[in-house]
Amino acid sequence: MPNRRFARRTHRDAARFAAAGEHRRALPAFAAAAAEYRDRLAGHPGDRASREDFADLLASTASSHAALGEYPAAFAAERERAQAAEPLGAVGAARARQRLDFAESAVRAGRLLTAAVQADAALNALDDTDPNDPAAPGFADLASALARAARVFGRAADPDLAVGAADQAARMLLAAGRQDALLRDSLRLAAALHAAAGRGAHARGAKELLGKYFPDAEPLTAPNLVTLRTALETATARGAFTDPTLIRRLCPDPAGRAAPPTPTARCDLGLAAVALHAAEPAVEALARVSPGLAWRIATEVHYLLAAADRHGERNLHLNFRDHGPVWVAMLMTLVEDGKRGPLMADLAFALSGLCDRLHTRHAAPEYEPLIRATQRFIAAHPDR
Repeated sequence: MPNRRFARRTHRDAARFAAAGEHRRALPAFAAAAAEYRDRLAGHPGDRASREDFADLLASTASSHAALGEYPAAFAAERERAQAAEPLGAVGAARARQRLDFAESAVRAGRLLTAAVQADAALNALDDTDPNDPAAPGFADLASALARAARVFGRAADPDLAVGAADQAARMLLAAGRQDALLRDSLRLAAALHAAAGRGAHARGAKELLGKYFPDAEPLTAPNLVTLRTALETATARGAFTDPTLIRRLCPDPAGRAAPPTPTARCDLGLAAVALHAAEPAVEALARVSPGLAWRIATEVHYLLAAADRHGERNLHLNFRDHGPVWVAMLMTLVEDGKRGPLMADLAFALSGLCDRLHTRHAAPEYEPLIRATQRFIAAHPDR
């Protein structure tokens, strides 16, 4: 019989070890408490208090694993936390924080597709917040979330989204009177990305603020600088992308005041399916000769599709039997024979969800070879 009292007591003991920095001692106790909560919820799934305690326990478990550099284990704990907490129906800032914890654990574990999708979803939870009014409810929460998302996008997404999020976060944090590590990181990221893209005035502005508030901050080396705009323009020059007007709609100015800070904000989500069908041939054409460009196009379109799917975009849902196979084909173009690692596992995880949906929608028979090839790839990269 599951013992909730034992689970709580063991959780408290583990938390004390973790607070003292004794994470190796904390983890076995966390695991013992987690086993009790799993058993309890298996028999009483509606026990809200146990579910809340279990979610908190998993967050602490993830933190201890991360402190020890055990990033795959931290990611696994955060993913289980997200699954356990889903029925609780958290909204607003609480939901944003939870999803950003998941996104950050995914980045550290090399699960970049999951990281970007979760960071985008986190900011969607704060859609009702006015980003232009420091007195508005939730303003500080949105500023913090944008700063955390910028760090994720800097590793996992289009640098133009990362710099848009970093710039907006810095403006909002300063307006809120915040001068903490989130502001420092936002300014460092903005300065590095603007400088790397040749936007000298913007880079100098970020560096001046960084020097003013954080004179001892080390400069940041810009992360991956392959932008979606660059990738699509290259594909156009090679005759693999034939809709230049779509580039303008998908890639707003990253230095403007209205720069999109997330995949959701990139464009009207009704363009997601249009972008998919335009981009899939470009990804296929570039995959062998310019794999970095192919990855940028495919992943950004994937993030946009995930956002449209999450928001219930009508065309994508009603016509998934038509769009889904193209989505799968685009991601399968990224598969590298024999390659292993967290990024391939993450790709397999994304494909698994799409294949499940295509199965329930009874995809047309001509796609059966594609689905079989995808299932073989998924089987070869089990999601542990």
